[in-house]
Amino acid sequence: MPYAEGSICNPGLLGQVFDWMRRHASAGSELAVLSREELRHMAEDLALAETDLRSLARGRDNSVLMGRMMRAHGLDPDRVRHAYVMLMRDIERVCTQCKSAGKCRRELDAGTALAHCREYCPNAATFDDLVNSAEVPTFP
Repeated sequence: MPYAEGSICNPGLLGQVFDWMRRHASAGSELAVLSREELRHMAEDLALAETDLRSLARGRDNSVLMGRMMRAHGLDPDRVRHAYVMLMRDIERVCTQCKSAGKCRRELDAGTALAHCREYCPNAATFDDLVNSAEVPTFP
């Protein structure tokens, strides 16, 4: 399974986009070569707007970093995904488009991400809100 790193079993939104492309598009194909109808169908299958789909396809798969950052906050990504599907899609979309992935990786590797993420992470406030919510599943 290509998503084994970081123990996130669900491939996440970008993983779903690429999985859909592997199942439905011809080999070597990208979004640019899909017909308008194929693009619309793909967006519908993934419950996304076409513009969000195009934006995600241009982004990077930062799902491993996202999972690591969530765990640094004490959040269990799989439990949050199960409880808040749409919020998790927004978090994934923001992480995919993030311009600070290098800094994020360095901070996570150094163990300083939780202390500094509010300076660069566009999802930091969302993670803080989730941690402060009594209904959010965290690590046992």
